[in-house]
Formats: sequence, C-alpha cells, structure tokens
Amino acid sequence: MKTSVLSKILANEQISSDIYRIRLERTEEMGEIEPGQFFQVKPKEGEEFFLRRPISICLAESDEIHLVIRKSGKGTKILCGKKAGEYLDLLGPLGNGFTLDEKNQKVTLVGGGIGVAPLLELARRLQGMQVKILLGYRRDPYLIEDFQRFGKEVLVAVDEGDKGYRGYVTDLLEKEIEKEQPDLIYACGPEVMLKKVQLLGKQYQLETQLALEERMACGVGACLVCSCKVKAEENGWHFVRTCKEGPVFSGKEVIFGE
Repeated sequence: MKTSVLSKILANEQISSDIYRIRLERTEEMGEIEPGQFFQVKPKEGEEFFLRRPISICLAESDEIHLVIRKSGKGTKILCGKKAGEYLDLLGPLGNGFTLDEKNQKVTLVGGGIGVAPLLELARRLQGMQVKILLGYRRDPYLIEDFQRFGKEVLVAVDEGDKGYRGYVTDLLEKEIEKEQPDLIYACGPEVMLKKVQLLGKQYQLETQLALEERMACGVGACLVCSCKVKAEENGWHFVRTCKEGPVFSGKEVIFGE
C-alpha cells in the first residue's frame, strides 16, 4: 500500500496560459518511477479538499521531479499558486506506466494538450533510440525546449495560430507514418486523439501504447470512478480501473465509447 510523502517545492513557474510546472525535491520514499505514472496530490488540508488530484509525472531525475498542472478548478488553482519552500503532500507514484522494450528502436511519441507532459520523462528514458515526437496544442506550445534537450526530433501541431503545423496532431502523425513507419507509437492525450491513434495503429498494423486521461478519485483502485472497457478473451470485454491497471494500455485492448 502506497503511503503519502511530503516533497519540498523547489520552484513553480507558469509556462503557458493556465499551465504551471512545479519542481519538487525527490525523496527516497518515492522509490522507482516509471514514465506514465502519476501522483495523487492533496491541494491543502480540510474537508473541502478531501479528494486528491491526479497529476502525471512530467520528469523524474535523480534529485528532483517535475509536475505540470493545468489550472482548471479550485484544487488545481491552489496547487498552481504554491510557492517555493512550501511542501506538497503526494501519494504515489501510482499506476502502470509505459513499457520500454529495446527491440523497438524506432518509436513515435504523440501528445495532445496536457497529455504532452508525461511524454517528457518517456523521451528522457528513450535516449539512444530513434525517436520522433509529435505534440499538439490549441495555440501556445510549451515544453518544446525540454524535449529538444534530449536530442529528439520535435514536430508541433496547433489548432490556432502559426506556431507549428496547422491542424490536428493525429493528421501530422498520419503524414509521418506514410513517410516512415515506427516500430511503436506511445500516446497520451484526450480520448478523441487516442481513438485516432488507435485507428492508425490498426490501419498500419503498428503497436500502440495509450495513456488514458480519466477522472480519478482515490487513485488506488478502490472507488471505481475511473473504470474503462478493455477487451477480454472470446470476443468479450470487462471493466478495469484506469488508476490501477492503467493508465497505460495497449491500443489493441482499449474499447473507447462511441
């Protein structure tokens, strides 16, 4: 059973509209961290904030970890307002992250919106492989220089503006697949994006790993709020807990809603 840890905030910076990066001191109690895992973060003490907020781990270096948070409600507003020197109460790391396999030497990472954040730690772990990174934003890109720091090819798609390919990141993905097919696609983002990645994987017979974005309450598999459908044997299906069995699943097993 995971226990909560207190981690000191080293810095908190706004990196885009309503997007903040919090750098935290890494403690021994956190143990090993897989790319794609997350923490359940307590905004502050009190009954109003009894439920923690699930925040993906953006970067996990030897001495510090980075969390990237979108300010979208009361809890995340409090988190985004934290100052250096304060402490965050973290439960985790939780969930099953991305699976790394050395036989996949040519991989593509696809992120959409706040889903770009957990791909940064994955990019760090994939150094030495041939990696292409496709990142989709509404308007203003962020973390681009961080991805480039690991020597990767980074392509950007935007819904609005002129700071990259104008269109969906999945359209950009299809264009890149037609040029050269990867061994594996890792993806994190909204469901509509993941459904398209899953479809492209099936169309081009490519292996995919998808990190789902689901609402979570407990983060440890007890409340079943984050249940999702996956395929079962003999053409059936069953529910699994995104926070416990996921959040990363093979694209071949996830069943998305219509």
